[in-house]
Amino acid sequence: MQRFRIRLIFTIVFILTTLSFNSLFAGGWKLAIKPAFSIPISEFASHHLHSGSFAEPGFSGSVEIKHRVFKNWSLAADFGFALHAVDVSALGLETVQNDPFMEDVYIRSEAIRQVFFMAGTSYTLTLVGRFTAEAAIKAGFLHSQTPYQLYKPKYFMTGPAYYEITSAKDYSAVFLAEIAFYYPIKECYEAGVNFQWLNATPEFGFHTSGGIRVDKRTVQMLNLGLVWRFRF
Repeated sequence: MQRFRIRLIFTIVFILTTLSFNSLFAGGWKLAIKPAFSIPISEFASHHLHSGSFAEPGFSGSVEIKHRVFKNWSLAADFGFALHAVDVSALGLETVQNDPFMEDVYIRSEAIRQVFFMAGTSYTLTLVGRFTAEAAIKAGFLHSQTPYQLYKPKYFMTGPAYYEITSAKDYSAVFLAEIAFYYPIKECYEAGVNFQWLNATPEFGFHTSGGIRVDKRTVQMLNLGLVWRFRF
């Protein structure tokens, strides 16, 4: 994993260096703002107590800088974030069902937060009329943060009045595939829609009575959003 991260760093540095070098040439730059509705999928949305994250649909937003390097090919860098609330009703039900001494539980939870930085390449196709389509593949780093959670349980006999699960953080590799469709509004401005698939597997460490426990959590989401892009 360490070797992979080193290679990924070199790849991102190469793309950013190329983007900086290409800034010496006129034109070809595009800056995009991408707000999106984010849908958690797979284990990220699962209601399994030991592998799922109980994530609900949320929001994702990113800013992309792109430069054309050869014909229809471009290099791009993305910086963004994602927020997903936790389904505390489903989490509480699973918690009670997995504890024979617990009758009920009230849970307060922060949102699941991710910040990502990625770089990669894209290819542009001309469609009907002035419409264009772009396909992109990117890789980078994801900073994931699990939510702080406060539990107030009701036990059949005796038990603690409350307990908490503190937040954990991790940096992991992240991959993204994207398809977008654009239409030029003006010469220097265009609007579009995009569809993204994002995947990562962060590892979170927790202190327990038996030592440090590492939990792997798959982060997968589909982002469906709008794009406002400027040419300069």
